[in-house]
Amino acid sequence: MALECCKIETFGRRVGYASQLVRSTFLIAWSSFNRFLLVALLLLAARVLPAAEPSSADSATEAADQLKALNDRTIIQSSVWLDTEWDQFKHGAEEARWTLGGLWGWRVSDRQDWAVRLKVPVVYDRSDEASGHADIGGLGDIEAGTGTAFRLSNRWRTGGGIELHGDTASNPALGDSVWRLHPFWAVARDITNWLTLTPTAEYSHSVAEEHNVAPQRYLELSLPATFVLPHDWSIGTRYKANVDFENGDHWTHTVDLGVAKRLSNIPVVLSVTLEKTLDGGNKKFQANFTMTYYFERYHVPK
Repeated sequence: MALECCKIETFGRRVGYASQLVRSTFLIAWSSFNRFLLVALLLLAARVLPAAEPSSADSATEAADQLKALNDRTIIQSSVWLDTEWDQFKHGAEEARWTLGGLWGWRVSDRQDWAVRLKVPVVYDRSDEASGHADIGGLGDIEAGTGTAFRLSNRWRTGGGIELHGDTASNPALGDSVWRLHPFWAVARDITNWLTLTPTAEYSHSVAEEHNVAPQRYLELSLPATFVLPHDWSIGTRYKANVDFENGDHWTHTVDLGVAKRLSNIPVVLSVTLEKTLDGGNKKFQANFTMTYYFERYHVPK
C-alpha cells in the first residue's frame, strides 16, 4: 500500500511538473512573439519613413489622432496591433489573451471614411483552485466588423458599425460558445485641443448558442475621455455601464485608466490599460499592453 501511494504521489508530481512546463513554454513562446512583432513594426516603420516627409503641423495632428484613436471609434486610421491582456479572477483562476488585429480604412469623401477590421485571439486559460488549476491554450473567438465615420466639423465627429463575434474557439473554455452580432455608434467632441470625449453605445445579441450556453443580450454605455499631453503622451479614461437583459436587467459598472506613448518619428503607439469592475464579481482586475503600428497618410513634398 505504501508503495502504491508513493507511485501515485510521484505520478502526481510529474503531471504537475508537465503542466507547469507546458504553461511556461506557452507563455515564453508568446512573449517571444510579442518582441518579434515589435521589432517587425519598428523595421517596417524605418522602411516607410524615408519615402515621405510630413510637415511638423501635419505630424503633430497625426500623432494626436493616433493617440485619440485608442479610445475614439470616430477616428479611422489603417493599423495593425498586438494586444496582450491579462485577467485575474478569484480563487486563483487567470487568463491571458494575445489578440492580433488589423484595421483597413479608406476615404469615401472629404467628410467620410470607411473601414473593415479583423481580430484573431490566442488564449491561455488556467482554471480556479476547485478545478485543479487545469491549463488550456489555443485559438479564441475571431471577430470581424465594418464601420464608417463622419467629420461633422472641426470638433465634432460621429460613426458606427457592426461586428460579428464568431464561435471559433478551439476549446469551449477559451470562447463564449456563441455567434453574436455587435452594432455600435459613437459621437466625439474635441472639447479642447487636449481633451476629447466620445460617448458610445454598443448592443450585443447572440444569434446562435452552442454547448447549452444561455442567450446573450446586453447594452453597454461608455464615456471614454482622452487627454493628449505634450511630447506625444496621452491618458485615457473610460466609464462603462452594462445592462444584461437576459439576467433580470442586471447592471454592472467598470472603470478603465490607461497611459499611451507615441514613439518619436515612427507611427508606433504603446499603451497600458488597467480595468476594474466596481460591482465585485468574479474578476479581480484586467490589464492590457498594446503595440499599434499606424499606416500614416503622408504628404509628399513637391
